[in-house]
Amino acid sequence: MIYCEYILVEGEEGMICPLWIDDGGYWLNPDNDMIGAVEDENEGNIPESINRLTAQQVEDRQVAMHNVTPNQKENVEEDGHIGRVDMTEAEVRTSVQNWVAER
Repeated sequence: MIYCEYILVEGEEGMICPLWIDDGGYWLNPDNDMIGAVEDENEGNIPESINRLTAQQVEDRQVAMHNVTPNQKENVEEDGHIGRVDMTEAEVRTSVQNWVAER
């Protein structure tokens, strides 16, 4: 699996994921790029200008973003209300590692 930073492109019905991304739409950052995955056999479809990342680089990117704007998770409070709390760095790392493992 190849991990890439990419931006949405104009499609017939608005902005869409580029057709060469096999699994996209993860972790939008302030620069308007996000992470997607491309199957190894489709590597030739990735434009040369696209930033390719290792799994470790994806994880490091997410931790760096989390340090600026913390990722959040749902939290069920004692009264049953569902709120949101900041994730820890370890939780961010685990979520990225799980995402990578699923691919």
